[in-house]
Amino acid sequence: MTTLPRDLNACGFSSETIAAEYETDAALQEAGLDMNDPYFNAAWVAEQEQRQADWEQTRATP
Repeated sequence: MTTLPRDLNACGFSSETIAAEYETDAALQEAGLDMNDPYFNAAWVAEQEQRQADWEQTRATP
């Protein structure tokens, strides 16, 4: 995945990842804590994509 450089906090997370975490939490609450709910699953996948982009940037940064 190629992305523009991200501003990572001291823990190595971007604001995009943090926002995706909030969206995942909200989706899980909205789904009544049903981890098989499609809305939750879509949010979870999006969060993992953001985490992967952060991780790739961290690996590429000397």
